[in-house]
Amino acid sequence: MSRIRQGAPGLGEMEIRQAVASAKLRPAEATLLAAFLEQEPSAVTTWVPHGPAALARVLYEIALAGHGDKVAAPICAGCGRGGLKLSAQRPEGAVCYSCLRPHRACSACGEQALTIAATESGPVCRRCYRPPARVCGGCGREAPKALPGARLCRACQDRPARVCADCGRSRPSMANWPVGPLCDTCYCRRRRNPVVCGICGEVRIAAGRTSSGSAACGPCTGRPELHATCARCKFPGDLYTAGLCARCVLGDRVDELLAPARGQAARQLRPLAEALGAATHPRSVLAWLHRHSAAALLAGLAAEGQAITHEMLDRLPRMKSTRYVRELLVGTGVLPARQENLARLEAWTSTFIGALPAGQARLVGPYARWHIVRDARRRAARRPYSSRAADADVRGIRIAAAFTAWLDQEGLGLAELTQADLDRYLSEHPTKHRGTRAFIRWAIIRRLTDKHLTAAAPRWPFPSDFLDTDELDAQLSRCLNDTGLPREVRIAGVLSRLYALPLTRIVTLTADHYTQEADGHGYLTLERNPVLLPPKLARLIQEQIIAAASTSMISPHPASPPFLMPGKVPGRHRSLNWFYTQMHEHGLPVRPARNTAMIEAVTRLPSIVVADLFGIHPGTADSWARYANASWAAHLAARREDDGRTVRSTDTARLHEPNAADGE
Repeated sequence: MSRIRQGAPGLGEMEIRQAVASAKLRPAEATLLAAFLEQEPSAVTTWVPHGPAALARVLYEIALAGHGDKVAAPICAGCGRGGLKLSAQRPEGAVCYSCLRPHRACSACGEQALTIAATESGPVCRRCYRPPARVCGGCGREAPKALPGARLCRACQDRPARVCADCGRSRPSMANWPVGPLCDTCYCRRRRNPVVCGICGEVRIAAGRTSSGSAACGPCTGRPELHATCARCKFPGDLYTAGLCARCVLGDRVDELLAPARGQAARQLRPLAEALGAATHPRSVLAWLHRHSAAALLAGLAAEGQAITHEMLDRLPRMKSTRYVRELLVGTGVLPARQENLARLEAWTSTFIGALPAGQARLVGPYARWHIVRDARRRAARRPYSSRAADADVRGIRIAAAFTAWLDQEGLGLAELTQADLDRYLSEHPTKHRGTRAFIRWAIIRRLTDKHLTAAAPRWPFPSDFLDTDELDAQLSRCLNDTGLPREVRIAGVLSRLYALPLTRIVTLTADHYTQEADGHGYLTLERNPVLLPPKLARLIQEQIIAAASTSMISPHPASPPFLMPGKVPGRHRSLNWFYTQMHEHGLPVRPARNTAMIEAVTRLPSIVVADLFGIHPGTADSWARYANASWAAHLAARREDDGRTVRSTDTARLHEPNAADGE
């Protein structure tokens, strides 16, 4: 032990005693080791291939105890790997157990290696071997790594809970590295993100830490088996399968997926193949190729060899996979972008009209195609046609079909319809008032019914959900200063409370809506004119543009401006449902805040200025201004009675009193 301590002064006596005891040296081996170290004292820190086998065992036990950075790592004279337990001494030096056994040509990769299994095609090495799938006794699924006997897959194995060396949480341990126990998350993060080793300077997996706290690779910490490189690209990180990293495997899988493509389809799908291969997280794309039905649909389209168009996808069944493939092709530039909600309305209209009885189709068909759909095309030409607008137009067509069905049931035609019949229908169906009125007006213009028929426009109640001014200011301050809120929630909260923007418009904002002038001020263009932003909001938007957390597996096409709130599909924004859920969970109501912000805007600025800055219709701004001038005083009086709480009044009678009407 004294010889080992002289060669490695950094080791304590107790550590050396434990290593020698674990090595289980015989007296003759201990004597031979002492004599060798007397002649070669540097062999403790510098590996000597022809040293005695006892030295290799002692150094291995020292490294196994976590002191591999203080002694030399035993290196196998056969395979050249370090840090292994060397089993025998050969003329060329000590070798590990794998090199002790005879090597044969692997039937899969063709290399001379230790074969561990015999398959139908011949012997295979450890790298190419795929264990047979067994049924897990825990979850019942087939798992290729189910253990014999218990037959539990990796997910069902009972792993002891330990404090993770990285995150500090007590979780089931995935591995015990020189740095300490690692949970699943930290283990995968280290394997997939190699860093520069603080000892050797090579880019490798960080298996431990040096005394100064910098990263140390596996070979430098006595665990060379923790260092692996891709057999093709030499990436020093996590291997996915067959000795290849995830990115190399992804390139092969994408080639296999699109291999049947030929002719124009092959040239057309090249941008998609490049985008999939260059994905930021290749494992996510590999999981999508393996599990998602959209990948199989994409392979089928490629195999047809025809040019892929929107019309070709329209003929496919309307499923989520079809929609995802379309958005994927649009996001990567394979297909041109189009108004999907408008296309969905047109396709639905054709299907719906075709299923109606002939008599109803003769009336509802022209109304749907030449009134509702044509008006939707005009609106889509001016600004994005939202899903809610499409839902409203679908409802209008359904209401027209329901009204014509009622006419058939009553034995009436549009030409014989009287005012009494129309009033009776509206009284029996009060929720269909607006859609029926639009259909009647269209029929009158087309001279299909009596021109004296009238259906009064429904009187919608004025907004009744508001926030107290102090409460609005408190929420605005929270969105600007609370770093615990998600950045996207903070930006949406400020925009809805300062500029009364609905979430339907916030999610469609792109990065080019924001500009920064030379003086450092940030501007956001909501319609035509840029609006000066508060400095804190401008910084939030800048941070969002720079470090937007895109949840898409591939990057969007560079030709399309990125959304301020990117979503899961390339070229798509965050979903409205996600935003509504997040705002609700963080106690930031949307509608009351928007209503209060709009009231404050129209009471301080002319309605035409509000319409120009906020990007709303002048008539809408004028209605808000008249409503604020007529009833805001009465509303504030009622607010004082509610002691500052949010008002959700259902009694709007006070808003229609004679004094309020005179005020208008």
